[in-house]
Amino acid sequence: MDLFWSLPSATIITTSSGQERPLDALLAAGVSRRYEHGAVISDPESRPERTFYCRSGTLKVTKLLASGREILITILQTGSLWSDRALLNGYWREVFIEAMEPSEILALENASFEVFVRSRPELLGAFMARISEQVSDALTLLDDFRGRDVASRLARVLIKFSEQYGVPTDNGVRIDLPVTHQDLANMIGTARETVSRNMARFRQKGYVGEAAGSQNLEILNLGSLESLIV
Repeated sequence: MDLFWSLPSATIITTSSGQERPLDALLAAGVSRRYEHGAVISDPESRPERTFYCRSGTLKVTKLLASGREILITILQTGSLWSDRALLNGYWREVFIEAMEPSEILALENASFEVFVRSRPELLGAFMARISEQVSDALTLLDDFRGRDVASRLARVLIKFSEQYGVPTDNGVRIDLPVTHQDLANMIGTARETVSRNMARFRQKGYVGEAAGSQNLEILNLGSLESLIV
């Protein structure tokens, strides 16, 4: 199984306010670039010698399977740090990174980043913890494919999003993520139309809705979604 290694946040290599941050000198040598919504930041044809830091925006990491189906591996946001040549014997086959909204990305030379990482055991530990999380997520997804229907798998993803990207509102939890029905379909291994039908049912039952003044999804009844995956 090909996995994509990243740190969802680079805060582990920063220090408290007023002190020097170890990452600053490395970032200062990087090259910054803006990407519009839908722009491809990295693909299998890219020269695999770079490390990236997300200064702003939201990105999706997808993988093209041999069957031709695309799956969504993970979502990266501001502060995420990753490499397109995984430092810990990861893989970079048929992996694409695309901007989900206007984003600013800093590109660094991999050689400098590897020296930086290997000199800081706490950072290697963070990468190992991240790998463990991704393996756990992958095994959970495989288990869902074998034993859960689409509604249950979709409910699990929405609950996970509410935990990772949720903002409390008067009515529930707003998911601050520009995710589409196609993105959700790519996460749970089904067709976009199937996700749309299930989301329509969730709306009719009052489980989800659109946040006031926003196109973002809002979870209105978390307990009902949780009951679908018990």
